[in-house]
Amino acid sequence: MSEKESQMIPETGRRMRLAHAYIPWQHFKNSYPPAEALRRGTLFPELYMPYRPGRRGYY
Repeated sequence: MSEKESQMIPETGRRMRLAHAYIPWQHFKNSYPPAEALRRGTLFPELYMPYRPGRRGYY
């Protein structure tokens, strides 16, 4: 299957971009100690966003 065929939407026959990732620039400032990083799931405090059920939008 060619790349053009993989971008075709069968129902419409049109070529469309299915997804586009956005990754903001991140600047290294500091880091968690290893044990804390394992507990939080990230080494970088700027990336830590705990899951809070029932809330929408930004954490």
